[in-house]
Amino acid sequence: MDNLPEVERKTIEEIKRISARQALNIKINPQRKPKITDSKFGGLPYWNMSMEYPKAEDGSLLMLLAQINLDEISREGKNLDHKLPQSGMLQFFIHLDDVYGMDFDFHTDSEGRLVQNSFRVVYHKAIDYKVSAEDIRALSMPDSAAQEIDESPVWGEYGLDIEIKDTYISVDDCQFEKYFQQAAKAAGWKEAMERKAGFYNCFSEEGTDALFEELAPSGHWMLGWPYFTQYDPREEEEKQKYAIQLFQMDSDYDDDDYIMWGDAGVANFFISEKDLANEDFRDILYSWDCA
Repeated sequence: MDNLPEVERKTIEEIKRISARQALNIKINPQRKPKITDSKFGGLPYWNMSMEYPKAEDGSLLMLLAQINLDEISREGKNLDHKLPQSGMLQFFIHLDDVYGMDFDFHTDSEGRLVQNSFRVVYHKAIDYKVSAEDIRALSMPDSAAQEIDESPVWGEYGLDIEIKDTYISVDDCQFEKYFQQAAKAAGWKEAMERKAGFYNCFSEEGTDALFEELAPSGHWMLGWPYFTQYDPREEEEKQKYAIQLFQMDSDYDDDDYIMWGDAGVANFFISEKDLANEDFRDILYSWDCA
């Protein structure tokens, strides 16, 4: 960024300053072999055997995409501002169809909640650490670690390392222009404020490249700023209530072939601030896109 015009550099630094957000950064640890109750991507899910296992509309059992052990998160002091539930297990399931369970039309039920017909977010308030993997396996759900599943974005079962890191708003976020205008004002960039033509028409080519490099929150996250390869599905006014990035799973294939969403895409699960505070996971916006 040192070679940028001073006003562009200052604007980018100000965007980072005003949008900085601590979040949970999640990385695959291939050396960590997860147990049934551990945080992990893919594999055999933890399950409360007194509950009905999640199914798609056609009756097929959903596959575990990821699960996060909130007991561990809280015990390790990583539950940021206590935004997540203090205990239990949070799980994300998808249908193994050709769109990974995404509803492109975002249908709602009679109460205005987005329907989770082909995906599911499940919260177990308490974890039974005595649960048997054999009992759960007897349910015969798809297991990305036990079989090759062409329709799955996850290609195995992976243990996780989770740490707190700073993340910044991306240029594709539906709120980015607001942050850009505020940052440009603070940086004294009069031309950008007067033109109000969007950041693409204000930054130089080098500045635009620096924006994407400095502000791209790619990777796996919880409670961070989302990353997109195309556009933010929350641009429509009625979807802007889904302000919290509950979970993001990115394609992950640099060191090994772990995860692939279509053509190097990324998936996000969003929730409203109110529902998260109430530990209510019935209304979730699930979306993924690829290049």
